Amino acid sequence: MNYYLFIPFVVIVLFMLPIKFKVHFAFNVLERDGAFSFFLFNFKLMHQRFFIKGKKILLQNEKKADVIEIGPNSKEVVFLEVFSNVLRRKTRLKTLFLFYNIGIGDAFFSSMLGGIINLASLIFFTNLKNTRPTASMGVYDTISYNRQVLEFAVNGGASISLFDGVYSFVISLMITNRIVKQKLKAKLKKGEV
Repeated sequence: MNYYLFIPFVVIVLFMLPIKFKVHFAFNVLERDGAFSFFLFNFKLMHQRFFIKGKKILLQNEKKADVIEIGPNSKEVVFLEVFSNVLRRKTRLKTLFLFYNIGIGDAFFSSMLGGIINLASLIFFTNLKNTRPTASMGVYDTISYNRQVLEFAVNGGASISLFDGVYSFVISLMITNRIVKQKLKAKLKKGEV
C-alpha cells in the first residue's frame, strides 16, 4: 500500500470538515455602545467594544486603549457587508438566541412594547426556521418596569467548512477592491478628491 496517498486524503478531509464558531453581540441603544466577540471551537479569538458617535463607529480593543474610527463608506464597512453576504450562503446555522432588556419608565407601556418586540422577533424566527429547520432558536426577554433601558444581545452559532471560509474571504476581497475602485473613479469624475 502506498502511504503517500494518505497525505492528500487528510488534507481533503481537513478542508471539508465543518468549523464551528460562535458570535456574541450586545448593544445598548440609549448609550449607543456595544461589544462583540468571536469564538472558534469555544476559544475566544476577538473581543471588540464599539461606540457610535454621529455617523462614525469607534472601535476599542479590550487590551489596548487606542480607538479606531470607521466611516460609513470606508473599505472595512464595504468588506464586512460583502463578506457577510457571501458567507451567509455557505454557513449552516446551529443556534440563534435573542436577549433583550427593555423599559420606558411606565410599567404598562414597557410591557406592551416588550410584547410587540417579542411578537416581531418570534415572527422573524419562525420565517428563519422555515429555511433553517435544524437550528435552535429562542427569545429571552426582561421587562424593566420602573427604569429606562433598551439593551439587546444576540448569541449565535454556526459551522462552515475551511474551504468555504477561505473561498468566501478571497471572493469578498476581490469584490471589495472592485467596489472601492468604482467609488474612487466616481469621486474623481465629480472632482470630490
